[in-house]
Amino acid sequence: MKKLSGYSLIRRHLRRYPRSLRSKLIRELNQLVTYEPVIGIMGKTGVGKSSLCNALFRSDVCAVNAVEACTRSPQRVQLRFGNHYLTLVDLPGVGESQERDGEYRDLYRQLMPELNMVIWVLKADDRAYAVEEQFYQDVFAQYNGPLPPVLWVLNQVDKIEPAEQWNWPSAQPSALQAERIAKKQQAVARQLGIAEQDILPVSVRGRYRLSRLVEAMIIRLPKQARSPLVPHLQNGYRTDTVITTASNSFGDAVVDVIDKVIDLAPLPQVARSALHAVTHTVARAARSLWGFFFG
Repeated sequence: MKKLSGYSLIRRHLRRYPRSLRSKLIRELNQLVTYEPVIGIMGKTGVGKSSLCNALFRSDVCAVNAVEACTRSPQRVQLRFGNHYLTLVDLPGVGESQERDGEYRDLYRQLMPELNMVIWVLKADDRAYAVEEQFYQDVFAQYNGPLPPVLWVLNQVDKIEPAEQWNWPSAQPSALQAERIAKKQQAVARQLGIAEQDILPVSVRGRYRLSRLVEAMIIRLPKQARSPLVPHLQNGYRTDTVITTASNSFGDAVVDVIDKVIDLAPLPQVARSALHAVTHTVARAARSLWGFFFG
């Protein structure tokens, strides 16, 4: 009922548009509302990919299996919440063997165009990331098409020495651990040749900085993928920052859609200019109705 109410309310703001455009606009808006984000999850076996996803999303993504490496083919998991869908592509772990790594490079290049984002999970207590560095250079740095944004997740930072000093009740590292986590972040950035702010230290077990990871995801995802992600998030991660960013992006995406429909319509220039002038009124309405569609 909420979604029907949302559409009926948005139709009121479309009455200024010619009848011939209204149905087209509603179809385009429906595609925005029902857009299905696709996120690739990368990392070696045992870095905690499944645990991380299960901590972030309402639906259980998959069973956590630390004993055996996953199959070589990507595992697609489609999550559903209400009328919203999210696809996670759990990519096979790198670094198992040189032969398999070659297969994976080709696989990742093929998948790249359909991914809205890549979350690349690293273990904080690993000493070196030579395999990840080589993969990043071979697959991402040399990719010719538009690249999806990559967020590097430094997972299990509660294991950074001295691990016994982790403060479990407050979900915080000790002062010494925090200093070493920062140094690890800097070292990984240098080795991989990426921006330090793209490396996000977290701990699923320690309940540490998962909200910051979610906020980074919402900011870095393409506009059309931000709002459809929100219904899938655990309640605690749907913060004011996440909601505000998503709703503003939805309004911006609505502007893009309406402008595209107007520009393609066979209209006189005067009529086209008049319709463009009221676009932002509809965008404001879309932002105010965000909760009807994604709340």
